[in-house]
Amino acid sequence: MRILLIDDDEQLMEVVSHKLIEQHYAVDIANTGEMGWEFILLFNYDLVVLDWMLPDLDGIALCQQIRTRGYKMPIMLLTARDRYTDKVMGLDAGADDYVVKPFNFEELTARIRALLRREINVSSPILNWHDLSLDPKTHEVKYQNQLLPLTPKEYGLIELFMRHPQQVFSPGAIIDNLWAGEDPPGEEAVRTHIKGLRQKLKEVGMAKDTIKTVYGVGYRLKSSTDTIEKQNSQKIDNSPAIALAWSKFRDVAFQRLAILENLALNLEESQFSPELQIEAKSSAHKLAGSLGGFGFPEGSKIAKQIENLLEHNLVDRTEIKQVTKLIKSLKLELQHQPFEERVRDRLGKNISLLIIDRDPDFSQKLIIEADKSGIKISTASNLDRAKEIIARESLAAVLYKITFPDGEDLIFLEWLHRQMPQLLIVAIVEDARLADRLDIIRKGGNLILEYPVEPITVISAVTELIQNAGAAAKVLIVDDDPQVLLTLEIALKPWGFELTTLDDPQQLWSVLENVEPDLLVLDIEMPEINGIELCQLLRSDRRWQQLPILFLTVHQDEKTQHQAFAIGADDYICKPVVGAELANRIINRLQRVRAMSK
Repeated sequence: MRILLIDDDEQLMEVVSHKLIEQHYAVDIANTGEMGWEFILLFNYDLVVLDWMLPDLDGIALCQQIRTRGYKMPIMLLTARDRYTDKVMGLDAGADDYVVKPFNFEELTARIRALLRREINVSSPILNWHDLSLDPKTHEVKYQNQLLPLTPKEYGLIELFMRHPQQVFSPGAIIDNLWAGEDPPGEEAVRTHIKGLRQKLKEVGMAKDTIKTVYGVGYRLKSSTDTIEKQNSQKIDNSPAIALAWSKFRDVAFQRLAILENLALNLEESQFSPELQIEAKSSAHKLAGSLGGFGFPEGSKIAKQIENLLEHNLVDRTEIKQVTKLIKSLKLELQHQPFEERVRDRLGKNISLLIIDRDPDFSQKLIIEADKSGIKISTASNLDRAKEIIARESLAAVLYKITFPDGEDLIFLEWLHRQMPQLLIVAIVEDARLADRLDIIRKGGNLILEYPVEPITVISAVTELIQNAGAAAKVLIVDDDPQVLLTLEIALKPWGFELTTLDDPQQLWSVLENVEPDLLVLDIEMPEINGIELCQLLRSDRRWQQLPILFLTVHQDEKTQHQAFAIGADDYICKPVVGAELANRIINRLQRVRAMSK
């Protein structure tokens, strides 16, 4: 469960968050009311813990704002104001509980658990998945109205899967959810409970593999896309998530644009202030970092130009005209066409696949199935054309249909693997002998399919291969802009990484200890402590000296890049970046690390 703490007492919030994290809650911290509101717009929280006295928007006003906008999550006011009139005001504003500082931590966490239980028991609707239903109020699970006799842990498992029917849960994640606040067992306990639940589902008439094992990753509910006979391809469809991201980001984006427009107006009237310029520069920086991820790479470039011009005082009339012109261009770019249409086109197909096949009929069938799965397709009928596409496109995988494996095919596979070792290679071969299969694997092939094969099977195999490519890797991303983090989560989702995002760089150390990532992605320009300084800190610590660090930033100048590599960066990528390129760079870096450790 995810909890948001809103309080400007950083020391207190650090202690409270540590206590909650120990009990397996996910915790975000906001230091101001405005920041807290932005978090609420972006993420779904199960509970908000809110101070009354905040530096901008006070807690009562924020509580009323949350309720006015229709949010139903429990709210706890945590404040030093202890008069009964204050308590009445807080509860009337929409708070569900009122805790006075100083407080006992055990009592606080107990009251948090009580609020979360109340939310589940009172407001949770009946969950339905195919003919399976679950009532959170009565803790009853039925299949076609037949009651299943489940143990508490089996009930917890099926509830977890039904609340997140598309999500894969690792054994560790299941332990975190089902044994929160208890001494965690080993992963063998998870397998035992999964086995028992599968048996009981089978006894009432459900398929044995209703709970599907995703090898090397974890478990999830079996989707209709897992049954090829249903002729429904396995989809990597980010459209709902993208539409949700846009609905949450739109107001924030245009608020930042409004700040820039206000600057342009003041510049024209020669009435702007240094404070306004600083605020506008910050808005431009955030737009430069996030717009590309939402499908506006040109908007990101324009915002970066504005940010660069605002680096120094604007006294030259030519520069002032340039800034106002760029701001108008940025507004036109954002309004150029419906946002959802552009995002669905650019982000919805952030998986890129090259099909090399001399048979146009089979290629067309593959294209149709790939389009259903949200995969961007390039095609080549010969190897020269394939090399041209490989040189200019950021690909996730190559699908090569080979009639008879011969010298030219194997030379090409070896060349491709040598050029791009992280690129996934799927070969389709007719009547492949053992020696042929061995040659293909030795030259870099990752998967071999035997022709004839149904196009839906091919695309399902490719998507599963991509999903498993990053499944074993824990990636931590640090960026002070929540919108950027959201777009990165969407973009990297198809590769199956275990992602953790952090928008407060000052919390990095404690998060590192809890997550123990395989790779760290850092922004450069962040408040309080920047990415360069964080990298230096990690390289000076014996435990984290070898952690791969990848910089993802809007800074494209050579000086900053040289500085990053000089202090220990492993890679450097400029925003905006497409999901396939970032995923490939992450996988490539992890492969190098693993190869060196052997």
